[in-house]
Amino acid sequence: MKNLLFLPALLLLLCNCAQKPEEVVAEWEEEGWSKVRTHGVVKESVRQGKLSSEKAQSIEVSWIERGKRKTKLYPQTSHYYAAIRFFCEDGDEFVIVMRKRK
Repeated sequence: MKNLLFLPALLLLLCNCAQKPEEVVAEWEEEGWSKVRTHGVVKESVRQGKLSSEKAQSIEVSWIERGKRKTKLYPQTSHYYAAIRFFCEDGDEFVIVMRKRK
């Protein structure tokens, strides 16, 4: 019985791989967003996260290069900004910034 429960859980974990950055950007572009910039070193990632807000005055994006955290502020005056952060196995992170006109 334990094997019957273990197999579906294992298959779910194996199929839940992180998307490639190009695939993620393509999905966002289909929704009307455009790529602004990439911060950090693009490499294989294990997971990703998203930061966006239509109410915030600005969006602060952060990434980690060789163990050092860096940030950049994007004011949301004429565009909404979104940050898609990718987490790498070595502890580094890179972020792709997207924007969409208000």
